[in-house]
Amino acid sequence: MSIYEVKKLDAQENDKIVYYDYLMYKKGAGWWNGLIKDDWHRPYEIQRAKYNASFLNNLPDYHFLGIKVKELLKSTMSNGRCHACAIALSLCFKEFEIYTCNLRNYTAHYNEKNSNKIDEYEHTFLVINNDDIKTVIDTSFGFITDINTYNDIFSIDDVRILSSDTLKNTDIYKFIAARKNIEGPTPESESRDDEQYQKYSEEIHKYMDMCKSYKNNQDEHLQDFFNRCLYRTSNSSCIWLWRCTLEFKRGNSRFIYPTTDMFSLIDDKFDDILYSRDEKTTEKNNRVLESYHKPKEQTKTNFIKSKILSLAKKLMY
Repeated sequence: MSIYEVKKLDAQENDKIVYYDYLMYKKGAGWWNGLIKDDWHRPYEIQRAKYNASFLNNLPDYHFLGIKVKELLKSTMSNGRCHACAIALSLCFKEFEIYTCNLRNYTAHYNEKNSNKIDEYEHTFLVINNDDIKTVIDTSFGFITDINTYNDIFSIDDVRILSSDTLKNTDIYKFIAARKNIEGPTPESESRDDEQYQKYSEEIHKYMDMCKSYKNNQDEHLQDFFNRCLYRTSNSSCIWLWRCTLEFKRGNSRFIYPTTDMFSLIDDKFDDILYSRDEKTTEKNNRVLESYHKPKEQTKTNFIKSKILSLAKKLMY
């Protein structure tokens, strides 16, 4: 296991993080995907993890560039779009900070898992003051924790911070905030001749131009954040993909998130929302599910027997 994995698991074991994203919560509990995203595998041993359903449910029904923030924060939509999603989430808070930094431990973790090596993993997340505790809400990893725990997990460096006051004084943020109650056009209206869609398309291109052309000689990070980070993660191509994902319920977006809080050590034994389209994986998942309800020693014995039998077949054939 990488340092990142060990630190995150330790934080889960000590209840220092809580997942608001259901799919990331399931991964935290030990579930994993195969080569196909819809190939969900149950863990043989459930990891301790907690899911808070009320966070997303209690957010105001705001929109970021016409897309509902509650939907945008789900991992299928937010993965790879941390800069834009942190800004989208910020619409729900009066005071906040936007952190952009390098995640050193995750960089090392990524390089362990992938052949294409990277020098750094640039990432953006939202920080709010919750009862005098600096609290991180990470839209990519789908969890909430305090800043010290977050730093222990990821070991952040090259930290750049934008305050809510700084952002709210910019025309770009004002443009976004002024439209937080406006939903984008429905799929039925998306034709070149539709007036509503035409207006929406024009506003998206105006927003893109504002991001791309923003200048600020006094604050290089603010300029770079708008020019590069925000522009790259919320341009017209990103918005089109978001809207298509929502419209056609692609990939994991088809799963309905539970509306009640969950604790993996108890609820994973009964939770059957995730499934796999692969028959072999489904059969294996059913066997693993049955083992959850057996005494621990019996489960361990059966698991060892299955491993020995599997090895014996390999040697025989």
